[in-house]
Amino acid sequence: MKIALMKVKHIVSQDIWLMSKGNKILYRGKSNPWHSPRIVAKALLRVGIKVT
Repeated sequence: MKIALMKVKHIVSQDIWLMSKGNKILYRGKSNPWHSPRIVAKALLRVGIKVT
C-alpha cells in the first residue's frame, strides 16, 4: 500500500495556495488552507475522508 502525503505550497509570484495529495490538487485559492477548517474539510472530502 502506497501512502501519499498531503502537501501545502504557497506560490508567492501568483499569491496562490495549493493543497495536494499525490498528483491530485485538492485546493487552489487565495487564502491559506491551514487557517480555515472548512477548506481542509472540503479538501479531505475530495479524497473520500469525511470530517465531522
